[in-house]
Amino acid sequence: MSCAFRAVTPADLETVRRLADRIWHACYPGIISPGQIGYMLGWMYAPHKLAGELARGVTYELVELAGKPVGYLAHELQDGGATLHLNKLYLLTELQGQGHGQRMLRRVFAAARQAGAAQVELRVNRANVRAVRAYERAGFQITATACLDIGAGYVMDDYVMRRAVTAADADP
Repeated sequence: MSCAFRAVTPADLETVRRLADRIWHACYPGIISPGQIGYMLGWMYAPHKLAGELARGVTYELVELAGKPVGYLAHELQDGGATLHLNKLYLLTELQGQGHGQRMLRRVFAAARQAGAAQVELRVNRANVRAVRAYERAGFQITATACLDIGAGYVMDDYVMRRAVTAADADP
């Protein structure tokens, strides 16, 4: 079964938040502490934060299978439109490894190509080996490391990864 994409509206933000809570609590133990998981969910997925991102033009899409939300992605143009920054790409753990994540990435690449961006950039936790490998399989390369103090004694210790947008990155 193929996934479908639907633009997130303000009415969908609670669905995004619930998906984030479920996915993060399944994916991040062993990568970051339970305290940091809770802190980051509260910081990144607070209703006012999500609404503000939508209002400033961050593109959010729900990923659905048989009409049921199973994941989400978010991206925005940066560097005067030269870079599409992939802010979020999350899928329920029980659906990982079935090609849906690759379809989600193809959707992002197509959006970058349509917007005229030369590259897609993202940040991924350095200890998230599974995600790093998936991004490498999709053509991303590690270009830098970044450690950001996010408060409350926590940091985001990430790789910055980039991939050029190519002529093959047409609509998925």
